[in-house]
Amino acid sequence: MEPVDIVLTKDSFEVLASGTRLDILKTLNERRMTVTELADDLDLAKSTVHHHLQRLTDAGFVAADGDGHAWVYYALTPEGRGLLQPHGSARIRIILTAGLASLAGGITALTAFLTAPVREVPVPPLPVGGGVPGPEGPPVELLVAGIALAVIGGALMTYAYVRWRKRRAATQSPDPAGGKPRD
Repeated sequence: MEPVDIVLTKDSFEVLASGTRLDILKTLNERRMTVTELADDLDLAKSTVHHHLQRLTDAGFVAADGDGHAWVYYALTPEGRGLLQPHGSARIRIILTAGLASLAGGITALTAFLTAPVREVPVPPLPVGGGVPGPEGPPVELLVAGIALAVIGGALMTYAYVRWRKRRAATQSPDPAGGKPRD
C-alpha cells in the first residue's frame, strides 16, 4: 500500500473527536463490516452506528461498498487506514520532533540553572554564636530536569536516526555491479 498524505481540517477533527467514531475506525481496520456487524461488535444501536458511519464517509475516512448484494459493507479508505497506520516516515518524524523538543527543554533548563544568580543570604543563627552568610544558588531541580530531558531527547533522536537508517537501507536496491546499495 502506497503511503497517503492526510490533510486534517477543522471538520476532520470534529469527526475524529468522537470516541464512538474512533472505535468504528479501529474495528474497520481489522476487516470490512456491515452496519449490523459493527453494531453487534460495538454493542450499539444500528441507527447510532449508521449515523457515525455517515459522518466518517462524508469525511472520507470510510467508504460504503454495496457489491450489488443486499448488504452494504463499510471499509476504511486509504486516508482512514493512514490515520490508524501512519507510514514509517511519519513515525520517524514524530519521534524526531519529540526528541528535539525534549533536548531543547533540557538545554533550556540547564541554561537557567547555570545562569541563575548566586545570592548571599544569612544562615539562621546557631544557638550559640551567630550565623554565617552562605550562598544560595538556583534550585537543584533545574539541573536534574535539564539532564533528564537532554538524555531523553538524545535517546529519542538516536532512535529516530537508527530507524531512518534501517528504513533507508531496506528501501534501497542493490547495485548489480558491486552489490552495494545505491543512493
